[in-house]
Amino acid sequence: MQRPRMRLRPFPKLTGPRSRRATRTGRGAALALGLAALLLSSATPGPAAAAGFDPALFEVFVDSNMGRDGRPVYYYSTGTVKTFPGGQLLANVEGVDMARLIRRDPDGTVHKASRKMYIFRDPKTGAVIDQVGGKPNDAWFYPYQYMTFRLDGDTLRATSTQGAGAAKRMVDIGSAMDARRVGDVVVFSAPNARERPDGTGSYEMYEFWVQPKGSTVQPSTTLTLTLVSWHPIGNGKPVYTHRTSWRVDRYADLPASLRDWIDRNAPLYREPPKDLAEIEALQR
Repeated sequence: MQRPRMRLRPFPKLTGPRSRRATRTGRGAALALGLAALLLSSATPGPAAAAGFDPALFEVFVDSNMGRDGRPVYYYSTGTVKTFPGGQLLANVEGVDMARLIRRDPDGTVHKASRKMYIFRDPKTGAVIDQVGGKPNDAWFYPYQYMTFRLDGDTLRATSTQGAGAAKRMVDIGSAMDARRVGDVVVFSAPNARERPDGTGSYEMYEFWVQPKGSTVQPSTTLTLTLVSWHPIGNGKPVYTHRTSWRVDRYADLPASLRDWIDRNAPLYREPPKDLAEIEALQR
């Protein structure tokens, strides 16, 4: 049995003022949609999937992270510590991470010497929180961190050593770091997860955003950190830390609010360790 054909009726033709208004409206809508599509196509960056390292990206990482000539590199940081979950502000954070390149091996491995410190400030008064729970609030003070990085094909491999005496430990970071290009900007992402026997631990993600050589954009490199961890200020519960950092090349360029505190209370943190001998002395 043959199916009856469906007949499509044409839309009725509009005439008069309404037809002219409809035509103008239709043209305007089409023009608006075309402009929106054009703006979206020009503003949306292309794919930024992690594609691994190559020699050029490795050198960008070294230069932005520790410099090339042995002179110090500083990353000034500011941020917040909040309850997790909940988001209640517990403290503001201010600090600095400093580093220098101390050696480059024949196989291309680079050796980095760094130290970092972060102080908490009362959200209302700005005063430094020296103690938490009757104990010194120095959990985020690191007199040294010794790291190595090497390129293995398209993978960056790294190790990190911290601590002194029986507490000294070396961690094989492995190949966790990703590299990607977002337009002309290079982004390095470094996750770090720790688990402790008591069931606590932490998860943090560092992201470096590096401007291309010759760019007039300042600062040349920014760094964001997101961290979920256990800290005494959380009263037995996890806390969420977010920090934004940017690179400066001289201690004198750090804000006076931090320099004054370091000069009075922690002069060791004016510059990174000079060499491996200084690190070995701190490890004893």
